[in-house]
Amino acid sequence: MSDAEAVRSDVHKANRQAARLRAALRERETRVQELERRLEALEASTTVQFGRLVAGAARNPRRRGTRLPKELYRLWRKRNAPTAAPTSADGERIVIDQVERPEDRLLVANPCDGPVIAGILGARAAATLGRHAKVIPLYPHDATVALSTADVDMLVVDAAAGEPGGPWAYLGFPGMYDRDRALDDVRRLAAARGLPLVLWGEEPPATLANLHWDATATTPGALAPAR
Repeated sequence: MSDAEAVRSDVHKANRQAARLRAALRERETRVQELERRLEALEASTTVQFGRLVAGAARNPRRRGTRLPKELYRLWRKRNAPTAAPTSADGERIVIDQVERPEDRLLVANPCDGPVIAGILGARAAATLGRHAKVIPLYPHDATVALSTADVDMLVVDAAAGEPGGPWAYLGFPGMYDRDRALDDVRRLAAARGLPLVLWGEEPPATLANLHWDATATTPGALAPAR
């Protein structure tokens, strides 16, 4: 290899290393911004404000104790006040990724060390999976909201979720557009977050079987996520 080729090779390696460092820096800055948003939301929560009021009254009961009932009543009145939605610099919706780092786990109530499953499930599947993992059930009216805020490892859809009597009754049946639309929204959100899409159970209806799935399973052992 000539000296010129060696120099070009070194420059190319340096450029690749610089690109990796810039990408890592952008990722870290994005995570810092997300953590700051979460902390702001936590600071503004009613639970934290309640704790501060009670703690302040306990530290100074003569001055703040008498004002505590009025302050608690004012806090109660504002409990349902609308709050501004978080925004990003580029105007796009922030998709919260899986909580995999220790600093993220500190911001999640009751973090779970085992697998966590978000599921569109029938009663039998929920009971079976619940013996092997933490299950977060999703319902048609708030499935996307629950999934967007939950720390989960995968999305599991039960082939029997559409049986009559459950919250997802008639899912997969022709003409049930509201159920199909809710399922499509959940699948899109899970894909955006990089969550595996798993079809659970045997003999799923054709409307479910024909969709794209990362895996199909009938035993809880097949759902163990790679950590």
